[in-house]
Amino acid sequence: MKCAACHSEMVKKKGEIELRIGGKLYLVRNVSYAECCSCGERVLSPEVSQMLYNKIKNKEYTEQTITVPVLDGTYG
Repeated sequence: MKCAACHSEMVKKKGEIELRIGGKLYLVRNVSYAECCSCGERVLSPEVSQMLYNKIKNKEYTEQTITVPVLDGTYG
């Protein structure tokens, strides 16, 4: 599969991805996706996307608190 952003080859991977839906950030663990070796673009299959959408819609997830480094982007 070719990357829609840069047209380089994408490879299949499994791991963590972040999704922002409706202003809310979701961390998805143990998910299969394709990643571009050149630009880092990540793509979910339609089947995986639908499954995740349904889980979010039905609130089939746990909420956890994690620590995230935050930078102030006013330098420049």
